[in-house]
Amino acid sequence: MSHKGLKIITGALFLSYSAFALAYETETDIVEPRLEAAQAFKVSNYRSSEASGSVLYIKNTNFRIVDNIGFYIPDLVVKATPNDSNAPLVFDDPASFSLTPLKGSVVLDSGKLESLLNKKVFAFKGATLRNIKVKTATNTLTLSGQMIRKGLWVPFVLIGDIKLQDGHILNFKPWKVITDGQDATMVLKAANVAIDELLTVDAPGAKLIGSTVVLDTLKLFPPPVLNLNIATASMEDRGLVLTFDNGSAGTSATLVDSNSYILIKGGDVKFMKAMPTDASVQVMNESSSADLDFHLYKYRDQLSAGHLKLQEDGGILAYLKN
Repeated sequence: MSHKGLKIITGALFLSYSAFALAYETETDIVEPRLEAAQAFKVSNYRSSEASGSVLYIKNTNFRIVDNIGFYIPDLVVKATPNDSNAPLVFDDPASFSLTPLKGSVVLDSGKLESLLNKKVFAFKGATLRNIKVKTATNTLTLSGQMIRKGLWVPFVLIGDIKLQDGHILNFKPWKVITDGQDATMVLKAANVAIDELLTVDAPGAKLIGSTVVLDTLKLFPPPVLNLNIATASMEDRGLVLTFDNGSAGTSATLVDSNSYILIKGGDVKFMKAMPTDASVQVMNESSSADLDFHLYKYRDQLSAGHLKLQEDGGILAYLKN
């Protein structure tokens, strides 16, 4: 078979799959509309490899879960594990698997933090914060927006730093508080008033306790479940930087040279109607001049607009359109 013929058949395999909306158990408007139709999608519970799950080697990739919620990943090794040990890893159903970072780092820049807070954490009816803006600098996080106070939306600014607790809790205790354009820091301190006496924050993964905003990273993000055991958390000019060091992650050579990729090794991985067994898949940007911008909830659109190459040893090169 000619290379051209192989490419046409491979493309037809993926394009013949009718796209469906995803829907997940969450209260946020940005995620919920995508998943109800996915309940009709049933996965065959057969597997060929003995490994339960796969290892992902990610480098210089903008990894978005939905919208701009996600991370920029300079270098990270991740274990991807199906909830059902008898099933393959199904990329079309992010609620069916979990991700466990093993070694490396991720960055949440201002834009990603704003998307997470506005479109996930506080995206529910009755939320007490809205229109949140984020600025990051060395050892400094600035949150601004509007808070509900006696039935009115009042502008606020909180400036402080992040401290890590128990490997998954981020504590933000502001050292400066500005409300309605007035510096209230000294007044609150002199009156011995905690911020939670003025404002209630109770959202999935976010609570205000005393004058500390407590963020539980195990509950903040939309599916898949992120099993985060964070080694360090620091505020930098580039954003909130989280590092991981959870034992030996191993190494794996790329299938082709690339400075930006997701390399999927081992296990059975289902993409649309195709399922590589004992997977060896390298995902890259179709344009080599830019980093891969991978969108988990919309990867099918990216793949349909890109192309595949099959190697003689069974490896798959997936070139996605950003």
